[in-house]
Amino acid sequence: MLTRPLSRHRLRNNLVRKLHYVRRFFPELDGQTIRVGLTRAATGLAVPGGDELWINPSQTSYHSLAHEFVHLLQGKHDIPTGEKSCDVFALARHWTLNDSPPFYVRLPVEFRTSGGKIRPEYARLICATARRAVEMRKAGTRNYISYFEKTLEHHRPSPSHPRRTGTGHADEHSTDGGVSRCPRS
Repeated sequence: MLTRPLSRHRLRNNLVRKLHYVRRFFPELDGQTIRVGLTRAATGLAVPGGDELWINPSQTSYHSLAHEFVHLLQGKHDIPTGEKSCDVFALARHWTLNDSPPFYVRLPVEFRTSGGKIRPEYARLICATARRAVEMRKAGTRNYISYFEKTLEHHRPSPSHPRRTGTGHADEHSTDGGVSRCPRS
């Protein structure tokens, strides 16, 4: 449900399309009415465990929306509170939601385009690594965020091995002993 100011915003249709796409990866929110409003104070805001999102339509990416949806789940569904946790859990949802860099966890700068977006060939690797980190957290590992950041740092392309281009199948590189693959759907 959009607030009145957001329903009149010039980017409303694009935002609604993105919201519907991202929302499908959050079945835990089925049956819950989420109020979506307009903010200019940040890319997005949400109260952990709440039912309201406040979005800046001109700064919205799939990742920013996934990050805010995870905030709505925090404190429920075994998702811990905290911004770094929110980033890792958002990056684990689906590789297609990894279009822009996370807000709080580190990614190697080489994973980004010159425009600041995540390179498509790394989106699956990021998702798979985040999923493994989430599995580790559920198994009781406390340093799962550190694992996530260090594992991706390990996959940083070296100067003698330039980054791959073309296929976008970063999951082919998941040979670090346990990173699960993200589906190609």
